[in-house]
Amino acid sequence: MKKEPVAIWLFFCCIMIIVMIFIGGVTRLTKAGLSITEWKPITGILPPLNKNQWLLEKEKYQKTPEYKVFNYDIDMGDFKKIYLIEYIHRLFARITGLIFCIPFIYFLIKKKLPKTLVIKLSIIFILGLIQGCAGWYMVRSGLVNQPHVSHYRLAMHLVLTLMIFSMLWLEFVEYIIDQKNKVEVSISSTVLLILILSLTFIQIIYGAFVAGLNAGLIYNTFPLMDDQIIPQDLFFMEPKWLNIFQNSVAVQFIHRNLAFIIITFTILVVIKNKKVKPLLILLLCLIVQATLGVITLLLKVPMVFASAHQVFAFISFAMNLYVLKMRKATK
Repeated sequence: MKKEPVAIWLFFCCIMIIVMIFIGGVTRLTKAGLSITEWKPITGILPPLNKNQWLLEKEKYQKTPEYKVFNYDIDMGDFKKIYLIEYIHRLFARITGLIFCIPFIYFLIKKKLPKTLVIKLSIIFILGLIQGCAGWYMVRSGLVNQPHVSHYRLAMHLVLTLMIFSMLWLEFVEYIIDQKNKVEVSISSTVLLILILSLTFIQIIYGAFVAGLNAGLIYNTFPLMDDQIIPQDLFFMEPKWLNIFQNSVAVQFIHRNLAFIIITFTILVVIKNKKVKPLLILLLCLIVQATLGVITLLLKVPMVFASAHQVFAFISFAMNLYVLKMRKATK
């Protein structure tokens, strides 16, 4: 059984998801995500094609809270711009789905997939369907009472993407690894790598919280938060526990400090396993990711850096999974 075509397909699916994450970031930062007020998985594949269709779409948008609060003076030209950005986001999601499904069916017919992989890929397919629904569920939260999406639903949308990406990535790594290429990593370092992976998962969730609460637009200084180590308004909400989920100051504070913790733990693992090159690559990814985060903060969330920051979160997570998959445990 030749592995190369399947491996290439799995890797390409991962690349498509990475690109879609970047497009998703651009969609959010241009405030285009609420411009399409309906979810039509089949008929929505075509954009408005004439003046009357564009007028109808704008009329629908004029009923939304975002239009009434922020974009009440938007002209047709600017509306078309944000509409087409969201349209591209949705279209790319459909294309990604086809790139997954068509080869999957082909490999099934040709019996090129082991049964265990068929089961895993079927789960990924189901998660993809759920993700489509979750995307609309997120958008819907910004079309009813408030002019922005729920940061909880945004985090859910991102986590589902991470799950799909991680499952595809792990299967790709499984195809390309060779027992001869496995690296020796101590058990204690393996435990630490699992902790780093878990913290990175939480960090990605908090990244979504930062985005959803616009927490990147406050305390645009580094390393201190406006000359403070601990900002005064860190726990102003009652009950106190609510701050860690809904207070933009606390959310940014947690996001900042988790980055320090993750990089510190990774440095410790690298020091203990100096000869393991993938660990150095992981550390480099995390440093690039943190640097992009700092630049994004200092420049008050520029589109390219903010989207790249989101992309590198996934790349760092993938590199951590790769190291864990490639390890050969030693005492």
